[in-house]
Amino acid sequence: MPDQVTSQERRIFREAYNYFSAHCDPPANQDEGAVAWWMAAVTDIAPLAQKWKDYPLMQNLLLAIYDYMDFKAKEKTKELNEFV
Repeated sequence: MPDQVTSQERRIFREAYNYFSAHCDPPANQDEGAVAWWMAAVTDIAPLAQKWKDYPLMQNLLLAIYDYMDFKAKEKTKELNEFV
């Protein structure tokens, strides 16, 4: 019988998904509203990081999400070598 995902793990994934879905389209870094967008993203991620600070799964998901948002912003800005 396969292992079961715990209710806590489900909540972690749901909350990480909800955070990402609210921040899935970062602006290009040179856009006028980029700083405000990133400040809001940090403001929104802080309570989740604090709430789940003792849970490596959430910490890793949030780091991966933030890193991916940064990648998307750089892609739009053409800062990555493969997009230049």
